Amino acid sequence: MEDFLQSLIEDGYKKNTIDTYRRVLRYFFSFLSLYNYDLTDFDEDKLYGYFSVRYKTEKSFRTAMSAIQHYLKFKGIKRRLRFVPPENAEFKEFRPITDDEIKRIELALSSLRSQDLQTAMLLIVHLGLSPSEIGKLKVSSFGRFMGIPVLQENKIKRFVINPEVEERLSKIKEEKLPISPLLSTTPSTIKVTFHRIMKQLDRDYTVADFKDNYVARLLKRGLPIDLVVEYSGRSLERVSYINRVLNLQSKADVIEKSLKEKT
Repeated sequence: MEDFLQSLIEDGYKKNTIDTYRRVLRYFFSFLSLYNYDLTDFDEDKLYGYFSVRYKTEKSFRTAMSAIQHYLKFKGIKRRLRFVPPENAEFKEFRPITDDEIKRIELALSSLRSQDLQTAMLLIVHLGLSPSEIGKLKVSSFGRFMGIPVLQENKIKRFVINPEVEERLSKIKEEKLPISPLLSTTPSTIKVTFHRIMKQLDRDYTVADFKDNYVARLLKRGLPIDLVVEYSGRSLERVSYINRVLNLQSKADVIEKSLKEKT
């Protein structure tokens, strides 16, 4: 490895880049050793899984793969690694959306003329439902499970934990037949409106961000991970990742508070 790093120095690479490459390659060699692989024969899917433990954002993942790719080329090994992580992995960084930000979004939604469209947007913001999922819901999809309001239609499951959303859905249930579509608006209209509202607010939030924040709200309420997976539509890996982020943040807050109290 040192001969490779020396070649980078000679090529004028900065110290920070060289240090990053050194850390990546040490981790790469640990991977090879763990699975008894060598440079010419290793399972790429296992490599990506192994690196996801440490490199959780797409940017850091790309940097790591670039370092390995560069090293393989230096060793004369012709192999092209995938620089873009799979979508179902946990590489996308979790972006918490604050209560103040939610209120700002709700204020923008109140300007929509269609009550159904307002409700659809609230289902995205508070329950993390996608436009296509919303389009599959019927009036009968809304009910209660052990006294708790839920939306459930085949694989779509959400606890309705926002009072305004619960009130809107209860009113719809009173006014429409059970077999009727829950909302009289199309997924395409919902999608276009969502992007228009985000652009209006100068925000780049995606539906996936709201899904993640719905997961975070369930976890903060103490629901076990398996139930959160079932009622959020997120994978076990994604829910576990968000849980780790929340716990790390919580520990950081406790440490900071404890230290400040003693100073």
